[in-house]
Amino acid sequence: MSLLRFVARGLFATYFIAEGVKAASKPAELAPDAERYVSSVTPMVQRVLPADIAVYVPEKAETWVRMAGIAQVAGGAMYATGLGRRLGALLIAKASVLNLAMALPDKGAPKATKQAARPDVLRSAALLGAAVIATQDTEGKPSMAWRAEQAAKEAERKAVAAGEDATRSAKKAAAKAEKEGKKLAKKARRSAKDLNRKIESAVG
Repeated sequence: MSLLRFVARGLFATYFIAEGVKAASKPAELAPDAERYVSSVTPMVQRVLPADIAVYVPEKAETWVRMAGIAQVAGGAMYATGLGRRLGALLIAKASVLNLAMALPDKGAPKATKQAARPDVLRSAALLGAAVIATQDTEGKPSMAWRAEQAAKEAERKAVAAGEDATRSAKKAAAKAEKEGKKLAKKARRSAKDLNRKIESAVG
């Protein structure tokens, strides 16, 4: 990892680690802002999951805030150090969804409140986008999908080349066999003429 990349990752992760510590240690302060999001998302998650798993889905906003905080701390640390950076970025991205939801004002909020919330909303949206991009960070190396595609193309190229070689070899073999056949036929005709001349000489 280059020094520039290490510093950039650290700067990006610092915000999430700091906010994550705050959310994990003092979830009650952020729970009111998360209540609206949690009350709408929790029932959907419970309906999607099997019944024996759905019962473990937390319903309290404080629990969701604490979980998001832990995810931010863990994800930020992983991304900053490069140990599981893409998984760390994914944890940050998931936690950023809750952060964005908490920043959004109510639909019926006054215009002044919406304008005041605009910077927080834009910041949360930008950080979410950056976290999503970070999940695709391959440190300049080709992705697994690209390498698999190139390997498939190389295998196909070799198969085609092998097929062409086999075709050329078959054509050469056929041409050689035809040439040998013509030689044998010519030799057989010559032998037949010689034999006819001998027979005629013997009879005459």
